[in-house]
Amino acid sequence: MLQIKNLEAGYGKVQVLHGISMEVPKGKVVTLIGSNGAGKTTTMRAISGMIKPTSGEIALSGKRIDGLESYTIAKLGLAHSPEGRRVFATMSVTDNLILGAFPRLTGSRPKGDVAADLDKALELFPRLKERRTQLAGTLSGGEQQMLAMARAVMLNPEIVLLDEP
Repeated sequence: MLQIKNLEAGYGKVQVLHGISMEVPKGKVVTLIGSNGAGKTTTMRAISGMIKPTSGEIALSGKRIDGLESYTIAKLGLAHSPEGRRVFATMSVTDNLILGAFPRLTGSRPKGDVAADLDKALELFPRLKERRTQLAGTLSGGEQQMLAMARAVMLNPEIVLLDEP
């Protein structure tokens, strides 16, 4: 499903990742554990295309994705819920969730029934169902994190990266 070979990445002249290799089989959960500054977030950013690797290979279901733009990687079925509760503050909970499905509506992902998937996401996070018309920026920190995770699920992805859920 996800294969990483000798991944190296960083920010400017600062190299953070040095030869990371791992495989994540379909249906399995893998956890990256390490101290602050160990490279967990950088690894996820490189996988999802938020930063470009300096070397190495990343493949999703056998297709090389290293160097691709993040929106292209999302269309291929990889969802990333980054740290920091990133939500669209001036939009409702429902609109935030619908945006999560956008890459599958514009790419090669199965389109599916967005309304049914919205119902499923709200069932996973009942607190969001109670607040579905509320602006995302007015949610508590924990509710915003729920929203970020639920939005990732709306992609109906092959794999989900959760950074500090």
